[in-house]
Amino acid sequence: MCGNRVASHGLGRSRARAEFPPSARSRGAMSPLRLAVDAGVVAQDTRGIGRYARAILRRFVARDDVELTLLQPEAFPFRHRAALERALGSARFRLHSTLRGSSDCDVVWHPANGTFFRSRLPSVATIHDAVPFRYPDPDPKRRSHAQRPFLESVRTAARFIAVSQFGREELHDVFAIQKERIDVIYHGVEPSFAPGPAQMLPPEIAQRRYLLFVGDPIAEPRKNFALLYQAYREAWPSAGAAVPMLVVAGAQAPPWEGVFHAGNLGDDLNARRADEGLRSLYRGAIALALASYHETFGMPLLEAMACGTPVVASRASSLPEIGGDAALFVPPDDVQAWTEALRRITADAALRDRLRIAGLDRATHFSWDESAAQHLALFRDVAERGA
Repeated sequence: MCGNRVASHGLGRSRARAEFPPSARSRGAMSPLRLAVDAGVVAQDTRGIGRYARAILRRFVARDDVELTLLQPEAFPFRHRAALERALGSARFRLHSTLRGSSDCDVVWHPANGTFFRSRLPSVATIHDAVPFRYPDPDPKRRSHAQRPFLESVRTAARFIAVSQFGREELHDVFAIQKERIDVIYHGVEPSFAPGPAQMLPPEIAQRRYLLFVGDPIAEPRKNFALLYQAYREAWPSAGAAVPMLVVAGAQAPPWEGVFHAGNLGDDLNARRADEGLRSLYRGAIALALASYHETFGMPLLEAMACGTPVVASRASSLPEIGGDAALFVPPDDVQAWTEALRRITADAALRDRLRIAGLDRATHFSWDESAAQHLALFRDVAERGA
């Protein structure tokens, strides 16, 4: 089945490299794919969903066998063109408000957790997680608003993309989608994430040891920051210069003792920035602490590994699948185990060296170029089938 075929790709040591841009032979072998994309997250979303969409589209705009139409469903979509060009590092796309106003397209891609408008074209939807169903909002209106785009995808999409085998199983379990309609395509790691000196650290932490958390600890309870912080305080009950800080890179952070908010440095909305700030935070950290109890991929895990940063992660959801044997795994609900793991990773240089080497190797098995090539192959298949 399609899902099984793509799921294994990217984890083997011998992999066929995708060509970006395509060779003359491949350009001559097929006509350009006319792809329409819901671009609502491309120029504004700083979460992993936005980073994913930009990573794929930046590779598509570099190809001459893809004709890209970005859709901004509003009256004046041209107002977004400059921001979209900055986000993708290119102006090689059409911009329309609806498919009715666009040139003919072959297939439409909804990359952002659901379908937000209807069309007569065959469509592919990337469902990153089923969080609004696994952890539904208690307020009926907010719950309905969060769940509606997912249910629209279930009703209308020809195929689905999951970002891990765990995610594929979740889509099957939650929505009863046939597994043969779900392709697993892993995320990659941008080449900008690599080992090196931490040159852009905020002055408050430049001379301090610290553990790093990437994400929004307040808006996303599944990131499990409260447990992580409890373990951190139990590991170091007293403040002092020798105690590592707990640095948060994300939209916000609680004003708790020992926590330093480094800002939303995961923002890559400008293609030229190359994630300098976030990369420095990874490079300077003792370790990345990823305590989530629900992730369908866990992009910071691979970014940290690519920078040579050890990772402590929850043994839960997709994280063991993505991290393999290259992380120190801890149960997500065990404060004592996390307390011991934080102490251990901070004190044990040999453990950090082992994880650093294993992580660098693990990160090489995930490529955005290969991911984009698999997306393109799926879109072509859907366009050719017409469903």
